[in-house]
Amino acid sequence: MHKAKKKTISTYHKKNHTKMSNNASKYSAEDERTSKVSARSKSVLLYSAAFLLAELMMLFILKANHFYPFGTKSMLIMDMRDQNVEFLASLRSMIHGDNSLFFSWARSMGGNYMGVFAFYISSPLSFLTLLFPVSKMPVAIEIITVLKIGLCSLTFVIYANYLRRKYNGQRYFALLIPAIGYAFMSYTMVYSLSIMWLDGVIFLPLVLLGAEKILDGKRGICFIICYALLCMSNYYTGYMVGIFTGLYFLIMWIRDYNARSSRQHVSGHSTISEVYSNKEHWKRLLHFVIAALFAVAMTAPILLPALKALMSGKLDSGFTGYEPQQSTNFVFKNLFTKLLPGKYDSITNSGLPSIYPGLLLLLLAVIYFLLRQIKLREKIGMAAMLILFAISFYYIPLDKVWHGFQYPNWFPYRYAFLCSFTLIYMALRSIMVITQLVHKKYVLSAAITLCLLGTIIDMTGNGRKMFDGLDKEFGYTEMAEYTKFIKETQTLVQKIQKQDKDLYRINQTYEFSKNDAMLLGYNGMTHYSSAFNVHVNKLTKTLGLAQSYFWNSGYGSTPLTDSLFGCKYVLSRRDLSAVYATIDSKDNTLNDMAASYQNNMALPFAYAVSDLRKADNIAQQSVFSNENSFVTGITGKHKNYFWNCNVTYSQEAANTWTYQITAASNNPMYLYMEGNSPYANVYVNGTYIGDYFSNETNCILYLGNFKQNETVTVQVVTTDDGNTYGPSYAEIVQLDMATVRETMQSLAGNALQVKSHSHGKITGSITLADDQQAVMTSIPYDKGWTILVDGKKVNYTTYADTFMQFKCSPGKHTVEFRYVSPGFKLGILIAVIGLFAAILYLCYPKILSRR
Repeated sequence: MHKAKKKTISTYHKKNHTKMSNNASKYSAEDERTSKVSARSKSVLLYSAAFLLAELMMLFILKANHFYPFGTKSMLIMDMRDQNVEFLASLRSMIHGDNSLFFSWARSMGGNYMGVFAFYISSPLSFLTLLFPVSKMPVAIEIITVLKIGLCSLTFVIYANYLRRKYNGQRYFALLIPAIGYAFMSYTMVYSLSIMWLDGVIFLPLVLLGAEKILDGKRGICFIICYALLCMSNYYTGYMVGIFTGLYFLIMWIRDYNARSSRQHVSGHSTISEVYSNKEHWKRLLHFVIAALFAVAMTAPILLPALKALMSGKLDSGFTGYEPQQSTNFVFKNLFTKLLPGKYDSITNSGLPSIYPGLLLLLLAVIYFLLRQIKLREKIGMAAMLILFAISFYYIPLDKVWHGFQYPNWFPYRYAFLCSFTLIYMALRSIMVITQLVHKKYVLSAAITLCLLGTIIDMTGNGRKMFDGLDKEFGYTEMAEYTKFIKETQTLVQKIQKQDKDLYRINQTYEFSKNDAMLLGYNGMTHYSSAFNVHVNKLTKTLGLAQSYFWNSGYGSTPLTDSLFGCKYVLSRRDLSAVYATIDSKDNTLNDMAASYQNNMALPFAYAVSDLRKADNIAQQSVFSNENSFVTGITGKHKNYFWNCNVTYSQEAANTWTYQITAASNNPMYLYMEGNSPYANVYVNGTYIGDYFSNETNCILYLGNFKQNETVTVQVVTTDDGNTYGPSYAEIVQLDMATVRETMQSLAGNALQVKSHSHGKITGSITLADDQQAVMTSIPYDKGWTILVDGKKVNYTTYADTFMQFKCSPGKHTVEFRYVSPGFKLGILIAVIGLFAAILYLCYPKILSRR
């Protein structure tokens, strides 16, 4: 009986204990779910606060600095004015016009668009500009800039929140302090003028988050996706971030390295301690390398064409960029002045790196080295990283490594955001430790609030001073100036395009920037970008057109070059030769309004010639002789297109000289000069006709139309600064229009009849006479072209190292030109292989576990 009773009691306790355990498990699971929901809600609130706070701060800075709509200024300055706004507007032509992702007729007479796209506008946010008309592009850029600053804050706080969980940090909202510092560090404020580089700032925390997850035992999907997106958005900063991420990963990997490591990692919203072997640690390093290779492979369709485009410009063996003679950039001690708030010096190569992250964050970065809770190996690694940046800023050969082994053309230290990030990371780690040490919640909350307010005030003030510094040095464009240009020029372009649907180019004698053709969507001559065509640049300068460094132009053209290059229309604010027929005259109420002119001698983009031609003797000092030789090379017939005038030279003063000219014929007259003057005004018979010796006017200048034997006085007045200026070389000639017309009519007689043209493709027909064996084009040579004659692919070569020409038999033929950016097809193949390999790699553990 006793035994039975005892057994019954024992059974009762066992059942009761089981029931209590089940209830405890139930409550524990519910608590865990509640905790997860609470953590998720706090995270969402934190992310929203980081983004919205940064947006409001940026809007306040814009208002305080009088930007539209709070003032009259746009954000168009330097490359934002000369490149970014135009390239963003060109997305319309890519989708709706003659251009494609591969090719654009709006750049340098036609060329690879992929290089421009990949370097400047491949960010997903760029496509927001399609929601705005061209007249509102400055507004679109302002909105995108504000959005990008907010995203900088958001991505950093996502990364910081992961580290908070990893290192058991307290107080979610303390993370807003480094997030605001990161979004408004001096780099982002200064380089807001080149918003394509802000994508590197946005993606850096996400890429490092992916690296942290690999360190924590994940296979790397986060890293692959984020780094691939960064390289697609801007491969240039992607290269810099790639170097930095490799160093960051190595530091953290060495920090955790032991024969057997015990460390923490994040799983969901929990922190888990884990013990793993030395072998497993080496595997994580291997996973990182493999993930990086997969990410790069997936971006090959953009990276390879971009690299090929650079090889026709900056990386071409024929191009020599600026290389400083010295081996250092600045006096080393001056670097530390840029750790003070509001210190803007210059965005040119004379400027120092923009590295200020905020006073409080700098103080916390110093405290970082004093905290025992942070491993010594990590401190050594971060100190080494800062030393590396200091040396890189100072020592030019290392500086060039960060810039892709080329010295930057202004906008120096484009990787400086990585140095600022390192300082902010150290401050973040300090915040995590300090919030663990302070146990009084109210004291901690008050301290965080005060520090956040102080950071907001500090970074807002610093941002205002950065914008003010840029404005004083180079000046932000007034909205009214942009609006006036669009109203003036877009109307002329749209009227031409509405009336004439053929394939032709439009030249211009004035500009808003060197990329007006991309801005307004027409086939142009002028272009400025890092993805320039070095051969087009060289040729145009040789023929007397204005060209300097990365850009070429149609300024300084004559009816001869306009006709050869297919420039059927010209936009000009000054009167042109009577050779051009006026289409839309100037508005008499606005003296500087432009007019449009038609050149009836303009050749189609392809025409028959006797055989494959060679351009000889086009490197003379005389640009008019070069034009003569260029045309003679095409026709095979020597003709003199320019006639020298009888000229008498006299120097009246140190800054003034005069040419007395007797006109040789009833034809347009042109002047070309070389000299030591930085600037000059040119007067013809006492009337101002233009300036000379600036980059844009170092070219042939049209003086006017004069009658035979008429006396013409040309006076050149330079800067009156006490120095003596004069020409080292000068030519004044008249263009024989009868000979020009005869040659153009002859070439146009057997020209390409275009049937259709769109998205980098031309189809048409051409008839060659019995004595003609080849076709000459004014299409710049590029290996991306495929030419089909009667459906069969033909080889092509260059004329004057610039234009395409190809063999073709006498008779009538159908001709088709197709363009695909070089490297794109190979890039697609690499990307597909990389994608499938990455999927197999990421899924392999799951497949293995099921077996």
